Amino acid sequence: MREQLSAQRGPQPGESAPQRVLVLVVPDWPALAAALEADALPTAPVAVLHANRVVSVNAPARALGVEPAMTTRAARGRCPDLLLAPRNPDAEARLFASATQALDDTVARFTVLGPGAVSIPAASLRHTHPDEAAAVEHLLAALTESTGWEFLPGIADTHFAALLAARTATRVAPGGTRAFLAAQPTRAFDAALLLDETLDPQALAELVSVLQRLGLRTLGAFAQLSPTDIGTRFGPLGLRLRDLARGVGQRGLRDHSRADDLVVEAPLEPPTPRTDVLAFRARAAAAQLFDEVRRRSLACTQVTIRLTAAGGQVSERTWRLEDMTDNRVADRARWQAEGWLTSRTAPRPAATSDENDEGIALLTLTAAELAAPLATQPSLLDRGSGAVAHSLERVQGLFGPDSVLVPGLQGGRDPQETNLWTPWQQAPRPDRDPEAPWPGAIPAPHPARILSTPVELLDAAGGSVVARSSGLDSRPATLRIPGAGTHRIVDHSSPWPVETGWWEPALRQRRVRLQVLAEDGAAFLLCREDGQWRLVGEYA
Repeated sequence: MREQLSAQRGPQPGESAPQRVLVLVVPDWPALAAALEADALPTAPVAVLHANRVVSVNAPARALGVEPAMTTRAARGRCPDLLLAPRNPDAEARLFASATQALDDTVARFTVLGPGAVSIPAASLRHTHPDEAAAVEHLLAALTESTGWEFLPGIADTHFAALLAARTATRVAPGGTRAFLAAQPTRAFDAALLLDETLDPQALAELVSVLQRLGLRTLGAFAQLSPTDIGTRFGPLGLRLRDLARGVGQRGLRDHSRADDLVVEAPLEPPTPRTDVLAFRARAAAAQLFDEVRRRSLACTQVTIRLTAAGGQVSERTWRLEDMTDNRVADRARWQAEGWLTSRTAPRPAATSDENDEGIALLTLTAAELAAPLATQPSLLDRGSGAVAHSLERVQGLFGPDSVLVPGLQGGRDPQETNLWTPWQQAPRPDRDPEAPWPGAIPAPHPARILSTPVELLDAAGGSVVARSSGLDSRPATLRIPGAGTHRIVDHSSPWPVETGWWEPALRQRRVRLQVLAEDGAAFLLCREDGQWRLVGEYA
């Protein structure tokens, strides 16, 4: 083992025996996944971007001075050869699913907390290893030999503490979790995002910023505040973080109920290697499973996805769930299948003369962890929606997922960029982060129609209006739209110049946007780029 596990405070008199958990984390996983996706050399410096900020770097990039939170320009300045990649959670989950094959033959059960992290109940290791250190040594050797990646272990009494301990390869002694957490900085709360997908990253970052400005720089200082004060000032998020800082609230679901297994099997006829087909079947199977869970007034917090190939090979994973939604299960089934089928170490179905003998033949979903009690009641929105849902699913089954699209918004500066269409019942995956700042974006209200029509914008003398960074050379007087007549302009806004992609000649764009009001009351959004005015939007 590359890192020596250090010990913290031992158990104190009167404390109950803790429920131990081992967490294994791949350091800088987003950067490593981006490098694997780009097929980059191990020595290539790689950085992952989100909202024009570096969020993860690999060791070669860090050695050259690139650090998280840097802007793209600053990172390029430190390392001109830096490989920049946008954050891709889908690829991170898919690639990490293929890396956990080595755990199948090593441990009886493990849970994927998220891309780059798995947790293993320490109790399950006692039957095969003399102590925790020997178990960790064996697991690290198996994973490193299988993947070639570095894994850092952390052992503590809660998932949150074990995640933090894994950052420094630390073993927190039984009963020492609270003392260990008390010394951690408040910025360590970012690990909670891996445990709870329902947390808002922006709200969490703002809360941590407030704590630091108030002088609460450690988890121990925050945990000492009264729950009344925290609840009044920070609401439910603050109370949840206080429980994490005190070492409670993440000890595992000891109140789970397993009177009998809840299992749903979904055969695939014929067997298919297509992960989109599998995801579609997984969504329907998950809906059936969760209907039965809700009927029993329970909540499913972990689901086991078992994929059986036509040749008999099996891939089984247990995934942690914060929300019982069929879309989440479908995404995880797709990630697991893509990772398994593309893994070099995974057994592949044997080639036969019949192509239908290849691919996945059976999908099995099992409610691995059930929590009780859960008060449930029928929703008014559920009435009469089954026929609509069934019809839409049938359309998607006949013509593909893209045949039923749901509108949405994503990040961008122009109306053409902010439109987002997502297949029905699938999680939106915007190309541009809607929460990121977009300097120069068109303010609300947005145009009712999105167009891209070349037009002429003329001044009073009949000359073309020229737009510069400093403003317009002349006042607009006439707008000529081919096929739609001529409009007399009575008012206009100040121009918005935007220059993007300046760091890459092939991506560089410079354009100026302008809102104009016609004499007949019509309002238009114009854009000038490469010497040409275009009508890009019409307001209602």
